[in-house]
Amino acid sequence: MSGYEALLQPLKIGKLTAKNRIEAAPTLTCISHADQSVSPELVEWYKVQAKGGAGLITVLETAIDRDRAITQPTQLNLGSDFYIPALTSVAEVIKDGGAIASIELNHGGRQAVSWLNGGRNPIGPSHMVGVFTEDRRRGEQVVEEMTLAMIDEVVDHFAAAAFRAKTAGFDMVTVHAGHGWLISQFVSPAVNSRTDEYGGSLENRCRFGIRVIDAIRERCGADFPIEWRISASDLVAGGLEIADAIKYAQIMQDKVDLLQVSAGTIGVPHTYPYTHPSTYLPHGENLERAAEIKKAVTGVPVGVVGAIMDLDEAGEWVADGRVDFVALCRSLIADPALPKKTFKGRKDDAIPCIRCNACLIRGAHSLPVRCTVNPLAVQEYYYRGTPKKASEKKKVVVVGGGPAGMEAALVAASRGHDVTLFEKGLRLGGNLLASSGPDFKADWKRYLDYLLRQMAGSSVGVRLGVEATPGAVGAEHPDEVIVAVGAEPVVPDVPGVGAPNVFLAGEVMKGTAVPGGTVVVAGDGGMGMEAALMLARQGKQVSVVELPGGSEGDQTVNFVDVVVLQDYLDEFGVRPRKGQVLKNIRPGFAVVSDESGADVELPADAVVFAPVLRARTEVVDALAGTVDEIRVVGDCRQPRILFNAVHEAFEAALEI
Repeated sequence: MSGYEALLQPLKIGKLTAKNRIEAAPTLTCISHADQSVSPELVEWYKVQAKGGAGLITVLETAIDRDRAITQPTQLNLGSDFYIPALTSVAEVIKDGGAIASIELNHGGRQAVSWLNGGRNPIGPSHMVGVFTEDRRRGEQVVEEMTLAMIDEVVDHFAAAAFRAKTAGFDMVTVHAGHGWLISQFVSPAVNSRTDEYGGSLENRCRFGIRVIDAIRERCGADFPIEWRISASDLVAGGLEIADAIKYAQIMQDKVDLLQVSAGTIGVPHTYPYTHPSTYLPHGENLERAAEIKKAVTGVPVGVVGAIMDLDEAGEWVADGRVDFVALCRSLIADPALPKKTFKGRKDDAIPCIRCNACLIRGAHSLPVRCTVNPLAVQEYYYRGTPKKASEKKKVVVVGGGPAGMEAALVAASRGHDVTLFEKGLRLGGNLLASSGPDFKADWKRYLDYLLRQMAGSSVGVRLGVEATPGAVGAEHPDEVIVAVGAEPVVPDVPGVGAPNVFLAGEVMKGTAVPGGTVVVAGDGGMGMEAALMLARQGKQVSVVELPGGSEGDQTVNFVDVVVLQDYLDEFGVRPRKGQVLKNIRPGFAVVSDESGADVELPADAVVFAPVLRARTEVVDALAGTVDEIRVVGDCRQPRILFNAVHEAFEAALEI
């Protein structure tokens, strides 16, 4: 059986049958109302999700009460009957789209946020003090150990929330028993230090979760399915690991209808980019854990979530019997229609997720989720019917063939405009050519290839190797000009910078060979660290030092994904030399000054500069008179990240 055929097989969930083996995993969107009820934006989001082709759609993390369960200000809530009517609309649009409608129930436990829960302390299996919330700026909280009366109350709240979900029209519920939330806290030996019947042995630590299931069954009936999401590893010292996770799954297999396998603990920041696998990690980060659990349980389907980007890969996992279904999150933010496009032979038209984690970083700060590569995502209500055909066809010139230029050109052309794109170089891609160069940035390369395919199939006229001088642009007689010429590196004036053994990180990441066995990377920002990892993987001995002026402007890697990047660099013994600033370059050496001002010689067959970027404002200024008002987008406006380039280009093309 092929991978596609395996994914298209129906999935039995209790007495329900999903049309395929794809679940749209619960996705925090932060677009609910401030009172945690359903908004029109949320209904529209799930309407689009349902049309995308997944067989099971699970609505985002939903607090079971307003007492101590809340973890985000704009998550959903099922703590009273007030929430039922609006939730009905969500269940209806999901089922109208042909999917089974589920909703995820959760209690934050120690990871709940005091100020969102009436100022009450969070609760957990054991007393502790610390910072466990996603928003680390809130500081320490005192976690109260749950009394037996508290346990009884929370069990009842889970059951009541499930019954409200059923009343609202949901076909089933997913209970979040992973990621360090309350149920997971009871199971984890790193958090649960109780000595009563809810602590100690694994069986005792599972008791709270079993009571939750039994209470839901009693309230909702035996035919109302329950999916159970677990962390197969807490990814923390002393926490749950795969051996006990297998035993845990065996305990639960006769209690639930689906098992979904993830990993990590939200309350421990180091695990965050593994719980939501960063672009540096392999696809299917949790596959082996899920496969081990599937081998050990019988009678209940086992699925996996985490970095599932490609349905060809996912289909093979199901066809090989390693898992029974796959749960997708970020890839369905990037393109909700990924399943439908794939099954209809249009996989190449699906917008690929690059796992930049911009969506989740926004969510962790309670900002509405947005997608770097799909400006429409989670804004479907606002952009209904967009992009529309233009009322008047115009001649549009786009200057620059990087991601911003390509996005602007594609959107403008899709609206019916006559578009010509100038690119001074001989290739489209701009700085994305460097960002997607290393083998560990394969997801970014998939996105670049997607843009190039879309350009090749569009009506955009492309002028490669042609500089967009005012005369060349004026000769096109444009009605509108969009400038997207990006930014260029600013190399500090360091003695020896012009030597033949000195290279720019961007060129190295595009494939320029670096000679010798020892390399000093100057610049400890994201690009410098990516270049260092690329060179270390080539077998070179790499040192990373600071640049004069620092690398603060380098936003290449966010504060979440840098955790994984540094973990990989640690494997090669590479750590940025904080306080050591490049001073000059001599044959065979890079000289740095340390914090005391003393000079230190570092062996260097080559030096790689990873400087900050400067907006190419001179090009913008030169083209300012070609039309009444030019539109400036991306890094030539201000060097930032891919997110800004794509979104600004999209908006500029919509305005024409």
